[in-house]
Amino acid sequence: MGIAVALLSLITIAAISVTFLLLRKSIDTKNGVKALTGIARKMTNGQEGRTTPEGKLKELDATLKLAAANFETMATDLAGEKERVAAILSTIDAGIILLDNERLVTMTNKTAEKLFKVNGVSGVGKPFIALVRDHEMDALVQRCLETKEPQRNTVQVEGGKQYFDLTAAPLSNGGLVLVQDLTKVRRLEKVRQDFIANISHELRTPIASLKALVETLQNGAINDQKIAEDFLQRMQVETDKLTQMVAELGELSRIESGELALKLGPVDMSRLIKHVAERLKTQAQRAQLNLKLDLSPGLPRIMGDENRIEQVLVNLVHNAIKFTPQNGKITISSKVESDNLLVKITDTGIGIPADDLPRIFERFYKVDRARSGGGTGLGLSIAKHIVQAHGGNIQVESEEGKGSSFTFTLPIVHS
Repeated sequence: MGIAVALLSLITIAAISVTFLLLRKSIDTKNGVKALTGIARKMTNGQEGRTTPEGKLKELDATLKLAAANFETMATDLAGEKERVAAILSTIDAGIILLDNERLVTMTNKTAEKLFKVNGVSGVGKPFIALVRDHEMDALVQRCLETKEPQRNTVQVEGGKQYFDLTAAPLSNGGLVLVQDLTKVRRLEKVRQDFIANISHELRTPIASLKALVETLQNGAINDQKIAEDFLQRMQVETDKLTQMVAELGELSRIESGELALKLGPVDMSRLIKHVAERLKTQAQRAQLNLKLDLSPGLPRIMGDENRIEQVLVNLVHNAIKFTPQNGKITISSKVESDNLLVKITDTGIGIPADDLPRIFERFYKVDRARSGGGTGLGLSIAKHIVQAHGGNIQVESEEGKGSSFTFTLPIVHS
């Protein structure tokens, strides 16, 4: 409302300026001189005195000079006020729209133009509904102007992809609409809810297994050495899962908060990729898979944390082995593309459904089909953050039933 009052003040000052210009124009006529003389007397002491024509002109001249000085001061104040209002409107993190009584747009700030994808010229003069393209918003503004009372509501637009908090306040000649984009806030809230649900799911299974094993042992199974040893081994497996989950959660938290410092140094990616392939070759052979390399000759070194980059490679190749059926093929390829070193891990596995692709790098997110494969669901999220911490990018392409390709880039540092 403070902004609206300031804008109304600007309009009032502008009207006074126009009046002054009209008065100055009337000086060209005899009647105008007499009128201005009368105004001058009122502006000084409000008394009518007897003066000579020459005195009247001097009096008029002095008064006009005083008025000119006053208007110059007012113009300076007006320019300063306009500058302050413009600064507020351009920096405020909310869309501001001014409307007349017919719900026609009279002004928008940069944030509003960005939210509704218009520019100031094309938006002004249009109906509010044409600017926002949402009937719920338009109805709220109409209700505000009709009742002369502030209205507020959260509106979901574009098929649920965006959330706006809309506040409409009545003015003496129209209304002011304040729009705040809540899309990121809602998305973060959804991520938080999913995180709680996912971690609850992941903890429930090993805890339930441990509880069942302990109860069985307490009920007499501990006296059978063979059963007791088997159950203790199972308890060890479940405990290892919980330990891994806690460790990865702590690591992911440190990476996301920037607390995990990278130990940067020159990395020979060709040697590192070959090392990872050799390390996982036995696991691939055991799954009856063909693991091959396709590396461009003379790959340049990159500046990075070798252990962290190896962690990314191991995670991606391990996933490819886990979700590729027997007699399948996994290829690790690398080449230079522009100023980046590109590494791709391609498999002929079960693939990822299209609906799951946008969320595949989220914490704890698992494709339903993959739940039987074990794991914490944190590996891809950790890989993403490690790559991004190096200034690179990671993405996935997949077709269900035909395989997947995970690609990450690392910037090449030119000496």
